[in-house]
Amino acid sequence: MSRWANLVGLANQACLSLYGVPVTYTPAMETRLELAGIPVALTGIFDDRLEEVVILGDGGSGVPAVVPRQTLEIRIADLGFDPLAGDEVVIDGVAYRIQEVRTNGVGMASLHLVRRQNPFAGF
Repeated sequence: MSRWANLVGLANQACLSLYGVPVTYTPAMETRLELAGIPVALTGIFDDRLEEVVILGDGGSGVPAVVPRQTLEIRIADLGFDPLAGDEVVIDGVAYRIQEVRTNGVGMASLHLVRRQNPFAGF
């Protein structure tokens, strides 16, 4: 491993130690039968921010809107396999489905999440 990779790994570990929260990651049964949907406990950095988007058009002709954008940063080595869209995570008791995965080339992945709706809400 190169010196740069070692330094990046140390920086990632420091950030996870300082800002990380407990996460339960469960691979989707539909795409990974070999993992049998077995949950994995790990630490990730969760960001629940608002993002400005344009809807009903493009550029100057659309309507600006603000939408929630939940993102989870994880170290792929902590997971033991590559994260995939469709897998699920639970953070602070709230379930999310992974909508998109972006890796950074140095062992971390940014997971863009969508909050799962509770099918029993309102009963």
